[in-house]
This record gives sequence, structure tokens and C-alpha cells, in this order.
Amino acid sequence: MKRKVIITIIILISCLWVVVTINFNRPSPQPVQDETQSSPQPRPKFTDQQIGVLAGLAISPEWLKQNIAANQLVYGIVKPSDTVPAGVNDYSYLVATDDQDGTEIFFKAEGQTVIIKYTSQRNTKLKTKALTLSQLKKEFYQTRSQKREVDDYVAGLRTE
Repeated sequence: MKRKVIITIIILISCLWVVVTINFNRPSPQPVQDETQSSPQPRPKFTDQQIGVLAGLAISPEWLKQNIAANQLVYGIVKPSDTVPAGVNDYSYLVATDDQDGTEIFFKAEGQTVIIKYTSQRNTKLKTKALTLSQLKKEFYQTRSQKREVDDYVAGLRTE
């Protein structure tokens, strides 16, 4: 009987030794990466009007807010019959109906980038700015109140 117990203990110790040896020789496990870390961020989902409002906030927030409040901000998509500066034929736009300071904002999303072309304060020379959707989201569409504000501005847009 004693002999059986000793043999069983020796077998168990041998098995334990084999398991420990295998585990020590195994490469350490790599942490599982979150899919958002290993793959490019998906494009935030915005409507064209939301992108326009975000572009307006980035370029001229006071102009955007004043013209929305006065129900004078118009959103549209450039048509072939529109008279617009060169290079914005396939853009969307925001303009004020009273056009007192000459601000016009043209914009379009190309993948993750929003190309914004604009004139401001009677300066008719078209300026260009490129921002990513992620930058716009981080700056103007993070908090619940920011999201509500942008969506309220979108609701206040007039369309052509």
C-alpha cells in the first residue's frame, strides 16, 4: 500500500513538473488589441448639413450663430447653374441671405478629410482649410450639449 502511494505521488510530481516546464517555455501571451486600436477609426457618421455646420463653427462661429439665429443661413449643393468661385463646383455651401460681410463657406468630405474653402469679411480671395472629421468631432461634437447645439443649428438651416 505504501508503495502505491509513493508511486502515485511520484507520478503526480512528474506530471506537475511537465506542466510547469511547458508553461515556462511557452511565449508570454500578447495582450489582445481592441479593434479600434489596430484598425483605422471608422468615419464618424455625419450628414452633409452637420458637416457644413461643423465647418462653419471651425471657420467663423460667430457668423454661423448670428445667421442661424436670424434665420438667414442657407445650406445648398452647388449646381452647374450657380455662380461660384472656381474649384468648388462639386461642393456644398453655407451662405447668409443678407450677405453683409461676404462670408461664403464651401465644403466637401473626402474620406476622413473635410475640405473647406471660404471667403470672409469682404475678402473675395478663396482660402482653403482641411480638417479631419475626427478633429471636427473632437472640437465641436463631443458632449451632449455640443451635439444638441449642432443638431439645433442644422434644424435652423434654410435650404436651396
